[in-house]
Amino acid sequence: MNIIAVIIYLSVNIMCILYAGYCMLNGGFHMKGRGWRTKYENPKTYRFTIAMLYFIVIVNTGMIFLNIR
Repeated sequence: MNIIAVIIYLSVNIMCILYAGYCMLNGGFHMKGRGWRTKYENPKTYRFTIAMLYFIVIVNTGMIFLNIR
């Protein structure tokens, strides 16, 4: 895997972790078409969003180490 792909994967990982942290600190997330929602208004969607962000980070990290193209 070339260095450019590694840099892209790492930058996506960093952005996902930062957005997940921002959502957890502010207690909400952005819902398409509805704007900012708190975790108390939509708890299932909030948990799904946070879980999906961490899943993306895990998959991207795996792609770096396993050289999946």
